[in-house]
Amino acid sequence: MRAPWFETVARRWCHRRLVGRHRAARSAGIRAALRAATPDSVLLVGNSHAESIGTPDLGGRPSLNIAVGGSTAADCARLLTDLHRTVLHRADRRVPVRCAASVLIIGTNDILRGRHPERARSADRFAAEVRRILSFLEAWSGQVFVAAVPPVGAWATGRDPAAVAIFSDRLAALCAERGHAYFDPFVALRDGPGGLAGSGLYRDGVHMADYTRLAAEIARLVVIDPLPAARPARRPAGPSPVANLRVLRAAWTGRP
Repeated sequence: MRAPWFETVARRWCHRRLVGRHRAARSAGIRAALRAATPDSVLLVGNSHAESIGTPDLGGRPSLNIAVGGSTAADCARLLTDLHRTVLHRADRRVPVRCAASVLIIGTNDILRGRHPERARSADRFAAEVRRILSFLEAWSGQVFVAAVPPVGAWATGRDPAAVAIFSDRLAALCAERGHAYFDPFVALRDGPGGLAGSGLYRDGVHMADYTRLAAEIARLVVIDPLPAARPARRPAGPSPVANLRVLRAAWTGRP
């Protein structure tokens, strides 16, 4: 039996409020991470799966974690919009450099049953919000990697396992459309081709029991282009005979 519409609205409001509180708690750290960006950095973006990874070494590159647990694609897009308006375009703050890559993990909170992920328009909204996210990541990093939606435990009744493949397919299609890399670091957790997980999940049926292992798998699958070799320093140009003649002429005639 479906929950009444007002109950669904109330749940969404509570969820967004919880995400907002967590985002506020993470705000200072996220802004500090962006301001510390270097050309070899990797941005980790998305929901609690991305946040729980921490800041691992990814192929010899430092990672900057700006993910917020509990985020839907819409929450993530709002966060990036706000960061764009504040951290990146404030005259009194240092503008971060473009990072080498970014890794996006999103979708787990978009397949909550109360959001009706079985409906085509829900998947359409998800894809539209991911497009917004990708537009920021394209500007902030040289390469973009998008992970498949992770599986859920059969006992995690709050999420729809059938939507895992549907939403993952939307992510794969967006990557093909925009020239990004789609990858699946959750293969070892999947119980067959569906959206259910076997072993390896925390008891809530959603989160990983070992995020260190997930970070290692991401580091293995995310192959980032090498940084271009530094150009040799230019030798200072010698004096220009023409410029010298102009100086002499100006001194002689009193005119430039």
